[in-house]
Order: sequence, then C-alpha cells, then structure tokens
Amino acid sequence: MAGMIDTLLALGFGALSMTRERAQKVVDELVKKGEVRLEESRALIDKMTSRGEEERAELRKLIEEELKRAKSGVASRKDIEELSARIDALAEKLAGE
Repeated sequence: MAGMIDTLLALGFGALSMTRERAQKVVDELVKKGEVRLEESRALIDKMTSRGEEERAELRKLIEEELKRAKSGVASRKDIEELSARIDALAEKLAGE
C-alpha cells in the first residue's frame, strides 16, 4: 500500500493539492479497478491527505523563512528617510565650507 501512495504522488497527484475529496475520488477509482481493496481505501485516503497537510506545512515554513531572509536585507522606509536626512545634512555642511 505504501508503494501505491508513492506511485500516485509521483504520477502527478501532488500531495500538496490533495484534498480529502480529491483523494476519495482517486481511491474510489482504484477500488473500482481492483487496484486497492475496499478495506485499504480509508487508510490510503487518510495517508494521502495527511501527506498533503505535511507538505503544505513544509511549504508554508519555507515561504516564511524566505520572506524573513528577504526582509533582513531590505531597507525600510524609515531607514531610507534617515539616510536621506543624513545626506542632506552632509551636503549642507559641505556647501558651507
């Protein structure tokens, strides 16, 4: 059964977008074709949706980390205003010399 899940995911059923409803439809088709026993279907659906939730959480964490990293290298409006004020003050000082 674990091999079947990996196969499904590898075939483009992307766990990331695997909702319970979609997983149910996929597994129902597999049951009809005789590739999965009815007794296994609920566990398969649970595993597919669980994996989807895990991957969504991992993606969310990755995005948060990347945003945090990006923000750490970007000047804020306040930073720019302070630097601009310092430049203006230095320009006035140089003009007065």
